[in-house]
Amino acid sequence: MPPRREPPARSADKPVPKKTPQPLAGPPASGPLIRLLLKEKFANATIEGSTLAPLVVAQARDGKIILRTGADKSSKLLGTGTGFRLTPANQSRLLVFDGSAYRGSIEVFVNPLGVPVAVNEVDLEEYLRGTVPNELPPSRFPQIEALKAQTVAARTFAVHHLGLNVKRGFDIYSDTRSQVYSGVKVEHPLSDRAIAETRGVTATHEGKPILAVYSSTCGGKTESYAATFGRELPYLKGGVKCSDDNSPFHSWEVKCAGAKVESELNRSRQFGRLRKIEALKRGVSGRIVEMKMIGTKGEAILKGNDVRWILGIRSSLIEDLRTEKDRQGNISQITVKGKGWGHGVGLCQFGAVNLADRGFGYERILKYYYHDIDLKRATDLKGK
Repeated sequence: MPPRREPPARSADKPVPKKTPQPLAGPPASGPLIRLLLKEKFANATIEGSTLAPLVVAQARDGKIILRTGADKSSKLLGTGTGFRLTPANQSRLLVFDGSAYRGSIEVFVNPLGVPVAVNEVDLEEYLRGTVPNELPPSRFPQIEALKAQTVAARTFAVHHLGLNVKRGFDIYSDTRSQVYSGVKVEHPLSDRAIAETRGVTATHEGKPILAVYSSTCGGKTESYAATFGRELPYLKGGVKCSDDNSPFHSWEVKCAGAKVESELNRSRQFGRLRKIEALKRGVSGRIVEMKMIGTKGEAILKGNDVRWILGIRSSLIEDLRTEKDRQGNISQITVKGKGWGHGVGLCQFGAVNLADRGFGYERILKYYYHDIDLKRATDLKGK
C-alpha cells in the first residue's frame, strides 16, 4: 500500500466554544482508507447524524467553510475555517450527506487549489460495498465468480489511484470519472459476499497494483490500452477473444447528426462543415483507433477513445459507417453499425459473466483479461 498523504492544513481560526467540529487530521491507523470526492465547488451541503449536531449545513464562502445548524438567519454558528471532519454521533448511525448515507467520515474543506470540496473518507472494503453493485449489479448478475472478479478489479483500480489527486484533497471521484460510488443505498448481500471472500486481494504486475480498467461489452475482442489511451501497459495488450453475446450492446446500429459532430469539432479548432470521414487505423480488437474527419475549413485526426466521444456512439468498434449528404455536399447524417459498449480495454463485464457461467473462478477470469498478473493481498504490495 502506498503511503497516505496528509489532508489539507486545517484552519487556525478559533472555533466557537462547546460542541465544535473536529478539525481535519491524518487518517486513523485502522486499515486502508480511501478518500472519495462527493461534491465540489458547492455553495451549500447538508450533513446529518454527526457528533456536532443532528443537522449541519456547510456553506462555502470566500475561501472559508462555515458550519451552521441550518440555512436561515436564525441558525446557530458552529464553526468557521478552511476544513472540518464530521463523524457519526454513535457507532449505530451513519452520516447522511445531501440525503444519501455513507460509512466513515465526511470532510468539508477548501483544497490546495482553492476549491471547496466534500470528501468521504472510508475503509477501502466498505467503499467497495457502495461501488461494486453499481458496476456489476448483483440483482441482475448473481454469478458470484464474476462479482468477485469485478470486486478485485474495482479494488485494484482504487488502490492504484491512492494519492494521485492529493492536490485536490481526495483519491478518486465517486462518478464515472473513476468508479460509481453511491454509499449505503446500493449495498447488496451478494456483492458483500464477493467483497468478503476476496478481502484485500488486488491484481498486480511486478508487485505493483495494475491500472485495472474495465468496460461493459468489448464486442468480441479486447483493445490495447496503448491504442485507446496512448500509453503502453504490458498487462493491457488487448486482443483477448471474448464471448459477450449475452450483452444487449453486443451489436447495435445508430444514427448521428452531422451538425452535432461539426459542433464538437468546431469547439477546439477551425473545422467548418463536415465533408468526409476516413478510418485510418484499427487496433487489435478491430476498433477504429485513428480517424480523419475533413471539413470545409480544416481537418481533425481523432485517436483512441475520442472517436466514440465525437461521434457520440457506444464504442469505436465500427463495422460499417455510411453517410448522407445535403445538396451542398455536407454530411447531414451518419449511420454507424458497431459492437460493444465502452473502451473495450481490460476486463469485459458481460464476458466475465459468461466465463463464470462456464465454470471459471474469479482468479482465472482476471488472468484471462489482464496479461501476466499476480493476485496479492494489499498488505503485500510494493510502493508505486
